[in-house]
Amino acid sequence: MAKYTVVSPVLQGGVIFTSGEIELDDNQAERLLELGVIEGEIPEEEKDLEDMSATELKSYAKKNEIDLGGATKKEDVLNAILEAEANKGKEDGE
Repeated sequence: MAKYTVVSPVLQGGVIFTSGEIELDDNQAERLLELGVIEGEIPEEEKDLEDMSATELKSYAKKNEIDLGGATKKEDVLNAILEAEANKGKEDGE
């Protein structure tokens, strides 16, 4: 799901958005873009892994198809991600 800028009032999920940002899936965004009530996708800010919360790290791992091997604590999740990315870098370099 991506974030978009609301430019006209829109009813989404039982909530009226009159301005600001709204998070939508591709189908919802396409429909609302055609209606002209939202503007293009807002790019996600790049954030250092070390600055992410455990929830953000888990989302990052899922998005990048990284197996966390049962890690639940922030430190363990971060280490699993860093190890997976280091191993991927080695595989890409071969």
